[in-house]
Amino acid sequence: MFVYVLRTAPFLQIVIPFMAGIIWPFPLLYVIPVAFFLLVLHVGIGCMPVWLRFRLDAYRGVILQLLLVCLGSLLVDAKEKHKHRLINPAPDQVLAGTVIVPVQSSQYGYRTIIALETKEQLLIYFPPDSAVMAIQEGDKLLFNGQVQSISFSGNPGAFNYRAYCASRYIYQQVHLQMGHWRHMPMPRSFLLRCRNSCLRIINTYIGGREAGLAAALLIGYRYGLDKEIENDYMQTGIVHIIAISGMHLALIYACLIWCLQWIPIPAVKGLLVIVVIWGFTLLTGASASVLRAAVMLTVVTIGKFFLDRESSTYNQLALSAFLLLCYDPGLIKDIGFQLSYLAVSGILLLYKPLYDLLLFKSYWKRKLWEATALAIAAQAITFPLCLYLFGQFPLYFLPANLLAVPLSTLILYGEMLLLCVQHRWLGMCLQWLLTLMNSIVAWIGHLPGALISGLQISVYGVVALYICIAAILAGRKGMIWMLAALCLWRLAILPGHLKRQQQQLMIVYNQPRHTGIDFIQGHVVQFVGDDSISTGILRTARAFYEVDTGRLTAFEQLGHFICCGNKRLVIVDSALPAGRATKKFKTDYLLLSHNPHVAIKDLQGFFEVGCYIFDASSSRSRIQEWKSECYALTLRFLSVPDQGAYVVNF
Repeated sequence: MFVYVLRTAPFLQIVIPFMAGIIWPFPLLYVIPVAFFLLVLHVGIGCMPVWLRFRLDAYRGVILQLLLVCLGSLLVDAKEKHKHRLINPAPDQVLAGTVIVPVQSSQYGYRTIIALETKEQLLIYFPPDSAVMAIQEGDKLLFNGQVQSISFSGNPGAFNYRAYCASRYIYQQVHLQMGHWRHMPMPRSFLLRCRNSCLRIINTYIGGREAGLAAALLIGYRYGLDKEIENDYMQTGIVHIIAISGMHLALIYACLIWCLQWIPIPAVKGLLVIVVIWGFTLLTGASASVLRAAVMLTVVTIGKFFLDRESSTYNQLALSAFLLLCYDPGLIKDIGFQLSYLAVSGILLLYKPLYDLLLFKSYWKRKLWEATALAIAAQAITFPLCLYLFGQFPLYFLPANLLAVPLSTLILYGEMLLLCVQHRWLGMCLQWLLTLMNSIVAWIGHLPGALISGLQISVYGVVALYICIAAILAGRKGMIWMLAALCLWRLAILPGHLKRQQQQLMIVYNQPRHTGIDFIQGHVVQFVGDDSISTGILRTARAFYEVDTGRLTAFEQLGHFICCGNKRLVIVDSALPAGRATKKFKTDYLLLSHNPHVAIKDLQGFFEVGCYIFDASSSRSRIQEWKSECYALTLRFLSVPDQGAYVVNF
């Protein structure tokens, strides 16, 4: 089957080595001379006599593949040099930038993203201030503040927000103080005016919580989406419905073909389809999955209406990936890009074999089985990657898809009609349909066992699962490969399991305004700290280290004095007693939490400390004072809010 796909999709032979060069780029020092040598070699073989050229033809193919690997490496280097630029402005320097993301609420107040005049992007945090809500996309912002690297909690197993921002070429952030910024409204672009017009119509005729979902469905505007609703859709595995994806573009494409069937000239019809498709893509923000669908549909449209021919879907998929990666090789790290291409590949590879398993005479049963096979095919091929990235699996994804996808399709077409007619009764009908869909999704999401979480697999596990899927497609011949992949997976994770049995760790978690410490020995963990600390943080970290709560044999606690194994920890969360100690208490770690009014030099009169730890329960200003004292006294310290969760072996 793989050979047949390669023959019908020549662009696969181009995009595979090209992607390899992007994923594993070679240093520029080696790429340029190697690429030059390969190019000379390829041209040299092409200039040889025909009989000799024919013999060396296979080698020319290998040389071309290697040249594509070098091209991928060169593009990565060029893009990184263009994008990866850090700024270091003077303390009194005023920066100017354009707001490129709507203002959203955050734990610090509000946040947005701006693009500086030199093209670098910054994450901006505002203090709670009603004036911030007047800032809109496209506006100018003048500000003065300390530019820092983007923070990362560092909690074991937690989502790496710093890496997520880096994949979007955002490396720095600014926490603005009150009065240190100025808002300059600017004229709106055509696309922004169109989007704001759509939002105004949706809010006027639908309104309420449903308006946020309607905006997400129609134009991918998720900033007004209710968090509880979003969580329900994530728990049921149908978040692709509220995130503009290829499904939405395919529905719009089908609607366009039906609406424009009266146009007699194919080229005019094709041109209109392409203009609308790309206009909608730009309107929705041009996410990776939408770009993939837009390029594929453009290729289909050109072939159908301009060239009067059809091409392989595999070839269209490979061509769209090649063009998008040429535009931005960093897209290969985008989760939406990965899941979008995997889902389409799964449908192409698995849908037909699944559909052929059952045959129904009834029209409605056939349609139901088509939708079922489609959902299973997409889920099966994305399952290993989702398990690796998110560590969870929605158990009821199939009924959720079967119920929500038809409803969302009806709602999407209804919203497109609402933009044209703007009728109150249509808005009321759409609001009722949205409420119905939300109720169904919420009910499914709250069923027992709806979301299986805490699943952790390694890269070896992902590779093994994909080999198993390929082996199933190969039939009986693939069973040996499946068994071999599962055995190798087990052997690959065995050293990790053995290491877990011997692990001895102390983890100081990073959660603002809270203190939390886990002591781990083997597969047992014991907690010390605030009971109100996030259970999600603890659950993720404990799943990462494969531990369960219990009582450690080598653990002793007397008030704020803790001894675990051969390490001592003292927690200071209040003022020190008056006077000086007759003898200093020796401790490996001293943890300052909840803003105690103490000075480092005073602590030295009571304790002999190996390392000071400042956790996230204290204010940044107090931590800055302690850091300055430690610098002056040349003491060892670690700031959890600045450096992330502290994980140490003992």
